[in-house]
Amino acid sequence: MTVNENAADRSSVNLPVAEGYTTMAQQLDSQSTNEGLGAWLQALGAFLVYTATWGLLSAYGSYQSYYESNLLASTPPNDIAWVGTVEGVLLIMGGVVTGPLYDRGHIRELLVIGTLLTVFGVMMLSLASEYYQVMLAQGICVGIGSGILYTPSIALVASCFAKRRALAICLATSGTAVGGILYPIVFVRLLPQVGFAWATRTLGFITLFELAVALVIILPHAKGRRDTFEARSLFEVDALKEPAFVVLCLALFFMWVAYWVPFFFIPTYGQFKLGASRTFSFYLLVITNAATLPGRLLAVLISSRIGVSETLLGFSIASGVLLFAWLGIPSLASFEAWIVLLGVFMAPLAVLVPAIIPQLCPNKHVVGTRMGMAWAAAALGILVGAPVSSKLNDLDTCTFWKSQILIATCMMVGAALMVYVQRQIARQKQNQI
Repeated sequence: MTVNENAADRSSVNLPVAEGYTTMAQQLDSQSTNEGLGAWLQALGAFLVYTATWGLLSAYGSYQSYYESNLLASTPPNDIAWVGTVEGVLLIMGGVVTGPLYDRGHIRELLVIGTLLTVFGVMMLSLASEYYQVMLAQGICVGIGSGILYTPSIALVASCFAKRRALAICLATSGTAVGGILYPIVFVRLLPQVGFAWATRTLGFITLFELAVALVIILPHAKGRRDTFEARSLFEVDALKEPAFVVLCLALFFMWVAYWVPFFFIPTYGQFKLGASRTFSFYLLVITNAATLPGRLLAVLISSRIGVSETLLGFSIASGVLLFAWLGIPSLASFEAWIVLLGVFMAPLAVLVPAIIPQLCPNKHVVGTRMGMAWAAAALGILVGAPVSSKLNDLDTCTFWKSQILIATCMMVGAALMVYVQRQIARQKQNQI
Protein backbone atom coordinates (compact mmCIF):
# COMPACT_ATOMS: atom_id res chain seq x y z
CA MET A 1 0.00 0.00 0.00
CA THR A 2 3.11 2.32 0.06
CA VAL A 3 5.90 3.71 -2.10
CA ASN A 4 9.05 4.46 -0.13
CA GLU A 5 11.73 6.13 -2.21
CA ASN A 6 13.77 9.33 -2.65
CA ALA A 7 16.32 11.89 -1.64
CA ALA A 8 16.51 14.60 0.94
CA ASP A 9 19.73 15.06 2.78
CA ARG A 10 22.71 13.60 0.98
CA SER A 11 24.22 11.93 4.03
CA SER A 12 23.12 8.45 2.96
CA VAL A 13 25.48 5.51 3.07
CA ASN A 14 27.73 5.18 0.01
CA LEU A 15 26.31 2.02 -1.49
CA PRO A 16 27.53 0.75 -4.87
CA VAL A 17 25.34 2.08 -7.66
CA ALA A 18 23.80 -0.23 -10.24
CA GLU A 19 23.69 1.41 -13.66
CA GLY A 20 20.41 2.29 -15.29
CA TYR A 21 17.93 2.89 -12.48
CA THR A 22 15.86 5.89 -11.44
CA THR A 23 14.95 7.20 -8.05
CA MET A 24 11.40 8.06 -7.01
CA ALA A 25 12.10 11.77 -7.48
CA GLN A 26 12.89 11.13 -11.14
CA GLN A 27 9.89 8.83 -11.47
CA LEU A 28 7.60 11.55 -10.14
CA ASP A 29 9.18 14.05 -12.55
CA SER A 30 8.66 11.73 -15.50
CA GLN A 31 5.48 12.39 -17.45
CA SER A 32 6.57 10.71 -20.69
CA THR A 33 5.54 7.16 -19.85
CA ASN A 34 4.08 4.67 -22.28
CA GLU A 35 1.11 3.29 -20.39
CA GLY A 36 0.74 0.25 -22.62
CA LEU A 37 0.74 -3.50 -22.08
CA GLY A 38 4.21 -3.51 -20.54
CA ALA A 39 3.19 -0.98 -17.90
CA TRP A 40 0.06 -2.92 -16.97
CA LEU A 41 2.13 -6.10 -16.72
CA GLN A 42 4.24 -4.32 -14.11
CA ALA A 43 1.04 -3.54 -12.23
CA LEU A 44 0.15 -7.24 -12.44
CA GLY A 45 3.57 -8.19 -11.08
CA ALA A 46 3.18 -5.77 -8.16
CA PHE A 47 -0.34 -7.12 -7.58
CA LEU A 48 1.12 -10.63 -7.15
CA VAL A 49 3.80 -9.31 -4.78
CA TYR A 50 1.19 -7.56 -2.66
CA THR A 51 -0.93 -10.72 -2.62
CA ALA A 52 2.02 -12.68 -1.25
CA THR A 53 3.15 -10.05 1.28
CA TRP A 54 0.46 -7.69 2.56
CA GLY A 55 -2.16 -10.30 1.69
CA LEU A 56 -0.43 -12.84 3.89
CA LEU A 57 -0.35 -10.32 6.73
CA SER A 58 -4.06 -9.57 6.19
CA ALA A 59 -4.76 -13.27 6.73
CA TYR A 60 -2.90 -13.38 10.05
CA GLY A 61 -6.18 -13.32 11.98
CA SER A 62 -6.75 -16.92 10.84
CA TYR A 63 -3.46 -17.97 12.38
CA GLN A 64 -4.07 -15.95 15.55
CA SER A 65 -7.35 -17.80 16.11
CA TYR A 66 -5.81 -21.20 15.38
CA TYR A 67 -2.80 -20.57 17.61
CA GLU A 68 -5.00 -19.49 20.53
CA SER A 69 -7.19 -22.60 20.38
CA ASN A 70 -4.76 -25.25 19.14
CA LEU A 71 -1.07 -25.03 18.31
CA LEU A 72 -0.12 -22.48 21.02
CA ALA A 73 -3.09 -22.90 23.37
CA SER A 74 -0.84 -22.70 26.44
CA THR A 75 0.73 -19.42 25.26
CA PRO A 76 -0.86 -16.13 26.44
CA PRO A 77 -2.85 -14.46 23.62
CA ASN A 78 -0.88 -11.22 23.95
CA ASP A 79 2.33 -13.16 23.27
CA ILE A 80 0.74 -14.72 20.20
CA ALA A 81 -0.33 -11.29 18.96
CA TRP A 82 3.34 -10.28 18.89
CA VAL A 83 3.89 -12.64 15.94
CA GLY A 84 1.56 -10.67 13.66
CA THR A 85 2.78 -7.40 15.14
CA VAL A 86 6.43 -8.18 14.41
CA GLU A 87 5.52 -9.32 10.90
CA GLY A 88 3.63 -6.08 10.24
CA VAL A 89 6.32 -3.81 11.70
CA LEU A 90 9.14 -5.53 9.80
CA LEU A 91 7.07 -5.39 6.61
CA ILE A 92 6.69 -1.61 6.86
CA MET A 93 10.17 -0.90 8.21
CA GLY A 94 11.69 -3.20 5.59
CA GLY A 95 10.21 -0.95 2.95
CA VAL A 96 11.71 2.09 4.66
CA VAL A 97 15.20 0.60 4.82
CA THR A 98 15.23 -0.88 1.31
CA GLY A 99 14.29 2.45 -0.29
CA PRO A 100 17.93 3.64 -0.56
CA LEU A 101 18.91 0.25 -2.02
CA TYR A 102 16.20 0.65 -4.62
CA ASP A 103 17.46 4.15 -5.41
CA ARG A 104 20.95 2.71 -5.88
CA GLY A 105 19.58 0.33 -8.51
CA HIS A 106 19.67 -2.98 -6.61
CA ILE A 107 16.10 -3.91 -7.47
CA ARG A 108 16.91 -7.37 -8.86
CA GLU A 109 18.79 -8.38 -5.72
CA LEU A 110 15.96 -7.07 -3.51
CA LEU A 111 13.29 -9.01 -5.39
CA VAL A 112 15.22 -12.29 -5.40
CA ILE A 113 16.31 -12.12 -1.75
CA GLY A 114 12.84 -11.04 -0.62
CA THR A 115 11.23 -13.94 -2.50
CA LEU A 116 13.61 -16.50 -0.98
CA LEU A 117 13.12 -15.21 2.57
CA THR A 118 9.32 -15.01 2.32
CA VAL A 119 8.88 -18.51 0.90
CA PHE A 120 11.47 -19.95 3.29
CA GLY A 121 9.66 -18.39 6.25
CA VAL A 122 6.28 -19.85 5.27
CA MET A 123 7.80 -23.30 4.71
CA MET A 124 9.60 -23.20 8.05
CA LEU A 125 6.33 -22.19 9.73
CA SER A 126 4.86 -25.50 8.58
CA LEU A 127 7.46 -27.26 10.76
CA ALA A 128 6.91 -25.07 13.81
CA SER A 129 5.46 -26.46 17.03
CA GLU A 130 6.81 -23.99 19.61
CA TYR A 131 6.17 -20.28 20.08
CA TYR A 132 9.74 -19.20 19.35
CA GLN A 133 9.70 -21.19 16.11
CA VAL A 134 6.49 -19.49 14.98
CA MET A 135 7.97 -16.09 15.84
CA LEU A 136 11.20 -16.77 13.94
CA ALA A 137 9.47 -18.15 10.85
CA GLN A 138 6.30 -16.07 10.52
CA GLY A 139 7.10 -12.94 12.48
CA ILE A 140 10.74 -12.35 11.57
CA CYS A 141 11.58 -14.26 8.37
CA VAL A 142 8.31 -13.61 6.50
CA GLY A 143 8.24 -10.04 7.84
CA ILE A 144 11.74 -9.20 6.59
CA GLY A 145 11.23 -10.95 3.25
CA SER A 146 7.93 -9.19 2.63
CA GLY A 147 9.41 -5.83 3.60
CA ILE A 148 12.21 -6.27 1.08
CA LEU A 149 9.79 -7.16 -1.71
CA TYR A 150 6.98 -4.65 -1.78
CA THR A 151 8.87 -1.35 -2.17
CA PRO A 152 10.66 -2.11 -5.48
CA SER A 153 7.56 -3.69 -6.99
CA ILE A 154 5.25 -0.75 -6.35
CA ALA A 155 7.98 1.79 -7.19
CA LEU A 156 8.29 0.28 -10.65
CA VAL A 157 4.54 0.68 -11.14
CA ALA A 158 4.84 4.36 -10.20
CA SER A 159 7.62 4.76 -12.77
CA CYS A 160 5.53 3.20 -15.55
CA PHE A 161 2.48 5.46 -15.19
CA ALA A 162 1.77 9.18 -15.17
CA LYS A 163 -1.86 9.97 -16.02
CA ARG A 164 -3.23 6.71 -14.64
CA ARG A 165 -0.72 6.27 -11.83
CA ALA A 166 -3.31 6.40 -9.03
CA LEU A 167 -5.47 3.76 -10.70
CA ALA A 168 -2.49 1.50 -11.40
CA ILE A 169 -1.26 1.71 -7.81
CA CYS A 170 -4.79 1.08 -6.53
CA LEU A 171 -5.10 -2.05 -8.67
CA ALA A 172 -1.62 -3.26 -7.68
CA THR A 173 -2.19 -2.79 -3.97
CA SER A 174 -5.57 -4.55 -4.18
CA GLY A 175 -3.47 -7.70 -4.01
CA THR A 176 -3.60 -7.11 -0.26
CA ALA A 177 -7.34 -7.79 -0.28
CA VAL A 178 -7.07 -10.73 -2.68
CA GLY A 179 -4.42 -12.35 -0.49
CA GLY A 180 -6.58 -11.70 2.55
CA ILE A 181 -9.37 -13.62 0.81
CA LEU A 182 -7.30 -16.43 -0.71
CA TYR A 183 -5.06 -17.44 2.19
CA PRO A 184 -7.74 -17.84 4.90
CA ILE A 185 -9.99 -19.87 2.55
CA VAL A 186 -7.18 -22.27 1.61
CA PHE A 187 -6.05 -22.52 5.24
CA VAL A 188 -9.49 -23.27 6.69
CA ARG A 189 -10.42 -25.74 3.92
CA LEU A 190 -7.21 -27.74 4.21
CA LEU A 191 -6.74 -27.60 7.98
CA PRO A 192 -9.19 -30.39 8.90
CA GLN A 193 -8.14 -32.52 5.93
CA VAL A 194 -4.34 -32.43 5.98
CA GLY A 195 -3.46 -30.67 9.25
CA PHE A 196 -1.56 -27.48 10.05
CA ALA A 197 1.77 -28.49 8.51
CA TRP A 198 0.51 -29.31 5.03
CA ALA A 199 -2.07 -26.53 5.02
CA THR A 200 0.77 -24.07 5.65
CA ARG A 201 3.04 -25.74 3.10
CA THR A 202 0.29 -25.36 0.52
CA LEU A 203 0.20 -21.63 1.30
CA GLY A 204 3.97 -21.65 0.86
CA PHE A 205 3.67 -23.20 -2.60
CA ILE A 206 0.99 -20.65 -3.53
CA THR A 207 3.29 -17.87 -2.36
CA LEU A 208 6.18 -19.35 -4.35
CA PHE A 209 4.05 -19.47 -7.50
CA GLU A 210 2.84 -15.89 -7.06
CA LEU A 211 6.33 -14.51 -6.51
CA ALA A 212 7.91 -16.60 -9.28
CA VAL A 213 5.41 -15.24 -11.81
CA ALA A 214 5.97 -11.73 -10.41
CA LEU A 215 9.74 -12.06 -10.90
CA VAL A 216 9.29 -13.24 -14.49
CA ILE A 217 7.20 -10.14 -15.17
CA ILE A 218 9.18 -7.57 -13.19
CA LEU A 219 12.86 -8.47 -13.62
CA PRO A 220 13.13 -7.86 -17.40
CA HIS A 221 11.70 -4.36 -16.86
CA ALA A 222 14.40 -3.59 -14.27
CA LYS A 223 16.94 -2.81 -17.00
CA GLY A 224 15.81 0.74 -17.87
CA ARG A 225 18.68 3.25 -18.17
CA ARG A 226 19.11 6.66 -16.62
CA ASP A 227 22.48 8.40 -16.47
CA THR A 228 22.25 10.37 -13.23
CA PHE A 229 20.32 10.05 -10.03
CA GLU A 230 20.63 10.53 -6.28
CA ALA A 231 19.76 8.09 -3.51
CA ARG A 232 17.66 9.26 -0.62
CA SER A 233 18.54 9.26 3.06
CA LEU A 234 16.44 7.60 5.75
CA PHE A 235 15.75 10.71 7.83
CA GLU A 236 15.24 14.41 7.18
CA VAL A 237 15.71 16.69 10.17
CA ASP A 238 14.02 19.64 8.46
CA ALA A 239 10.77 17.68 8.26
CA LEU A 240 10.50 17.89 12.06
CA LYS A 241 10.38 21.69 11.79
CA GLU A 242 7.15 21.55 9.77
CA PRO A 243 4.11 21.24 12.08
CA ALA A 244 1.80 19.78 9.43
CA PHE A 245 4.12 16.87 8.70
CA VAL A 246 4.79 16.18 12.39
CA VAL A 247 1.06 16.20 13.14
CA LEU A 248 0.47 13.82 10.22
CA CYS A 249 3.02 11.40 11.69
CA LEU A 250 1.26 11.58 15.07
CA ALA A 251 -2.09 10.98 13.33
CA LEU A 252 -0.71 7.91 11.56
CA PHE A 253 0.67 6.57 14.82
CA PHE A 254 -2.74 6.72 16.52
CA MET A 255 -4.63 5.49 13.47
CA TRP A 256 -2.33 2.49 13.06
CA VAL A 257 -2.64 1.57 16.72
CA ALA A 258 -6.18 0.70 15.63
CA TYR A 259 -5.84 -0.25 11.97
CA TRP A 260 -4.71 -3.89 12.12
CA VAL A 261 -6.39 -4.90 15.39
CA PRO A 262 -9.79 -5.83 13.89
CA PHE A 263 -8.11 -7.83 11.12
CA PHE A 264 -6.11 -9.78 13.71
CA PHE A 265 -9.03 -10.45 16.07
CA ILE A 266 -12.19 -10.74 13.95
CA PRO A 267 -12.07 -14.59 13.86
CA THR A 268 -11.38 -14.77 17.60
CA TYR A 269 -14.21 -12.35 18.41
CA GLY A 270 -16.65 -14.20 16.17
CA GLN A 271 -15.82 -17.57 17.70
CA PHE A 272 -15.53 -16.72 21.40
CA LYS A 273 -17.91 -13.76 21.77
CA LEU A 274 -20.64 -14.52 19.23
CA GLY A 275 -20.50 -18.31 19.12
CA ALA A 276 -19.50 -18.75 15.47
CA SER A 277 -18.00 -22.09 14.49
CA ARG A 278 -14.24 -22.13 14.01
CA THR A 279 -14.69 -22.59 10.26
CA PHE A 280 -17.13 -19.71 9.90
CA SER A 281 -15.00 -17.46 12.09
CA PHE A 282 -12.23 -17.78 9.48
CA TYR A 283 -14.69 -16.78 6.76
CA LEU A 284 -15.54 -13.63 8.69
CA LEU A 285 -11.99 -12.47 7.94
CA VAL A 286 -12.49 -13.35 4.27
CA ILE A 287 -15.64 -11.21 4.18
CA THR A 288 -13.77 -8.28 5.73
CA ASN A 289 -10.91 -8.47 3.24
CA ALA A 290 -13.34 -8.79 0.32
CA ALA A 291 -15.06 -5.60 1.47
CA THR A 292 -11.77 -3.71 1.28
CA LEU A 293 -11.73 -4.04 -2.53
CA PRO A 294 -14.59 -1.58 -3.20
CA GLY A 295 -13.22 0.55 -0.37
CA ARG A 296 -9.90 0.99 -2.17
CA LEU A 297 -11.57 1.95 -5.43
CA LEU A 298 -13.91 4.30 -3.57
CA ALA A 299 -10.91 6.08 -2.07
CA VAL A 300 -9.44 6.77 -5.51
CA LEU A 301 -12.74 8.00 -6.96
CA ILE A 302 -13.61 10.32 -4.07
CA SER A 303 -10.11 11.73 -3.61
CA SER A 304 -9.93 12.63 -7.31
CA ARG A 305 -13.05 14.76 -6.83
CA ILE A 306 -12.71 16.40 -3.41
CA GLY A 307 -9.02 16.01 -2.58
CA VAL A 308 -6.79 13.51 -0.81
CA SER A 309 -6.60 15.19 2.61
CA GLU A 310 -10.36 15.73 2.75
CA THR A 311 -10.99 12.08 1.81
CA LEU A 312 -8.50 10.77 4.34
CA LEU A 313 -10.10 12.89 7.05
CA GLY A 314 -13.58 11.67 6.18
CA PHE A 315 -12.66 7.99 6.15
CA SER A 316 -10.71 8.28 9.40
CA ILE A 317 -13.76 9.78 11.14
CA ALA A 318 -16.01 7.08 9.66
CA SER A 319 -13.57 4.39 10.84
CA GLY A 320 -13.55 5.80 14.37
CA VAL A 321 -17.35 5.85 14.48
CA LEU A 322 -17.48 2.25 13.25
CA LEU A 323 -14.96 1.10 15.84
CA PHE A 324 -17.05 2.65 18.61
CA ALA A 325 -20.11 0.97 17.08
CA TRP A 326 -18.35 -2.37 17.57
CA LEU A 327 -19.22 -2.06 21.27
CA GLY A 328 -22.91 -2.37 20.44
CA ILE A 329 -22.81 -5.40 18.12
CA PRO A 330 -25.32 -7.88 19.64
CA SER A 331 -25.36 -10.79 17.19
CA LEU A 332 -23.45 -12.64 14.52
CA ALA A 333 -25.67 -11.25 11.76
CA SER A 334 -25.06 -7.64 12.79
CA PHE A 335 -21.36 -8.41 13.15
CA GLU A 336 -21.28 -9.58 9.52
CA ALA A 337 -22.83 -6.29 8.41
CA TRP A 338 -20.37 -4.37 10.58
CA ILE A 339 -17.24 -6.06 9.17
CA VAL A 340 -18.39 -5.26 5.62
CA LEU A 341 -18.71 -1.59 6.54
CA LEU A 342 -15.37 -1.71 8.33
CA GLY A 343 -13.64 -3.13 5.26
CA VAL A 344 -15.16 -0.49 2.99
CA PHE A 345 -14.40 2.50 5.22
CA MET A 346 -11.06 1.54 6.78
CA ALA A 347 -9.22 0.20 3.71
CA PRO A 348 -8.96 3.68 2.10
CA LEU A 349 -6.72 4.85 4.94
CA ALA A 350 -3.79 2.76 3.70
CA VAL A 351 -4.45 3.75 0.08
CA LEU A 352 -4.54 7.49 0.76
CA VAL A 353 -1.44 7.87 2.94
CA PRO A 354 1.07 7.59 0.06
CA ALA A 355 -0.95 10.17 -1.86
CA ILE A 356 -0.96 12.78 0.90
CA ILE A 357 2.79 12.75 1.63
CA PRO A 358 3.81 14.66 -1.55
CA GLN A 359 1.42 17.45 -0.55
CA LEU A 360 3.54 18.02 2.57
CA CYS A 361 6.89 18.08 0.79
CA PRO A 362 8.70 21.28 -0.33
CA ASN A 363 10.04 19.43 -3.39
CA LYS A 364 9.90 16.01 -5.00
CA HIS A 365 13.36 15.06 -3.76
CA VAL A 366 12.16 14.54 -0.18
CA VAL A 367 9.04 12.50 -0.97
CA GLY A 368 10.73 9.15 -0.41
CA THR A 369 12.39 10.15 2.84
CA ARG A 370 9.21 11.60 4.29
CA MET A 371 7.23 8.60 3.08
CA GLY A 372 9.58 6.41 5.06
CA MET A 373 9.35 8.61 8.16
CA ALA A 374 5.54 8.64 8.01
CA TRP A 375 5.30 4.87 7.67
CA ALA A 376 7.80 4.45 10.50
CA ALA A 377 5.36 6.35 12.71
CA ALA A 378 2.58 4.02 11.56
CA ALA A 379 4.78 1.01 12.34
CA LEU A 380 5.21 2.24 15.91
CA GLY A 381 1.43 2.30 16.15
CA ILE A 382 1.22 -1.33 15.04
CA LEU A 383 3.81 -2.15 17.67
CA VAL A 384 1.38 -0.88 20.31
CA GLY A 385 -2.02 -1.85 18.93
CA ALA A 386 -2.25 -5.64 18.69
CA PRO A 387 -0.19 -6.61 21.77
CA VAL A 388 -1.95 -4.13 24.06
CA SER A 389 -5.38 -5.04 22.69
CA SER A 390 -4.66 -8.72 23.18
CA LYS A 391 -3.57 -8.05 26.76
CA LEU A 392 -6.85 -6.23 27.41
CA ASN A 393 -8.97 -9.06 25.98
CA ASP A 394 -10.03 -11.97 28.18
CA LEU A 395 -11.11 -15.07 26.25
CA ASP A 396 -12.22 -16.90 29.41
CA THR A 397 -14.87 -14.27 30.14
CA CYS A 398 -15.30 -13.22 26.47
CA THR A 399 -14.34 -9.65 27.40
CA PHE A 400 -13.33 -7.43 24.49
CA TRP A 401 -14.73 -4.01 25.36
CA LYS A 402 -11.49 -2.62 26.77
CA SER A 403 -9.57 -3.13 23.53
CA GLN A 404 -12.55 -1.88 21.51
CA ILE A 405 -12.56 1.42 23.42
CA LEU A 406 -8.78 1.71 23.07
CA ILE A 407 -8.66 1.34 19.29
CA ALA A 408 -11.80 3.44 18.69
CA THR A 409 -10.37 6.26 20.80
CA CYS A 410 -7.00 6.09 19.03
CA MET A 411 -8.68 6.23 15.62
CA MET A 412 -10.68 9.30 16.64
CA VAL A 413 -7.55 10.99 18.03
CA GLY A 414 -5.90 10.34 14.68
CA ALA A 415 -8.92 11.81 12.90
CA ALA A 416 -8.83 14.90 15.12
CA LEU A 417 -5.17 15.43 14.26
CA MET A 418 -6.03 15.04 10.57
CA VAL A 419 -8.30 18.08 10.85
CA TYR A 420 -5.21 20.25 11.40
CA VAL A 421 -3.33 18.55 8.54
CA GLN A 422 -6.26 19.04 6.15
CA ARG A 423 -6.56 22.73 7.03
CA GLN A 424 -2.84 23.30 6.53
CA ILE A 425 -2.92 21.64 3.11
CA ALA A 426 -6.01 23.64 2.12
CA ARG A 427 -4.30 26.86 3.23
CA GLN A 428 -1.20 25.92 1.27
CA LYS A 429 -3.30 25.38 -1.87
CA GLN A 430 -4.97 28.77 -1.43
CA ASN A 431 -1.59 30.47 -1.15
CA GLN A 432 -0.52 28.91 -4.43
CA ILE A 433 -3.50 30.33 -6.32
